[in-house]
Amino acid sequence: MAADSKLVVSFVVGKRTYDETLAVVQDAKSRLRRGHLPAILTDAYASYESAILEVFGRRYPQKGRHARPLIRWPQGLAYGQVKKIYKGSRVERVEGRAIHEKARLMHVVYLLGYTHINTSVVERHNGTSRLRNQRKVRKTLAFSKATRSHRWMRWLSMGLYNFCRPHGSLKIKHETRMTPRSPALAAGLTDHIWTVREWLLCPVIGGQG
Repeated sequence: MAADSKLVVSFVVGKRTYDETLAVVQDAKSRLRRGHLPAILTDAYASYESAILEVFGRRYPQKGRHARPLIRWPQGLAYGQVKKIYKGSRVERVEGRAIHEKARLMHVVYLLGYTHINTSVVERHNGTSRLRNQRKVRKTLAFSKATRSHRWMRWLSMGLYNFCRPHGSLKIKHETRMTPRSPALAAGLTDHIWTVREWLLCPVIGGQG
């Protein structure tokens, strides 16, 4: 997610494995402006750092016929993690850690209005997503029996969230009143909040629509 616009940039439906993590990082990069290096915040799942390095890393060829290229963290790519410390089954405390490019990362955190490194945008969205898509609720009878159906519902709910739903924190003052905005509107992808009919009838070019 983009923390400033609340836009869901990319997601992958599947188990939490390195391959799925790599897939979502690759998909996210494909949606960024060419050459753009973002500031990335994740939880402490071990696969994130290695997947980000694989996708964004700078490759340097090595001598030898079968030598694999050396991959180094690119200058300018800021990365931080949020780690939950548990005591038994309860969260005792939460620690934010700057992993790479600390100065730039903390500057971005400041610009976002945060006092510390956190993943609050994603955490809040997880709750909203479960309310709008009952198949994601942990204890429910509305489960998806087929991965394909689950993936379709995920795309449907994400499209509606990005384009059709105004987000409370994205309102801006226009003359004498507050104007609501959707994540897509805040991100500059559209000039208005779409109706559900408009979104459902919008032609899809490429992608997984």
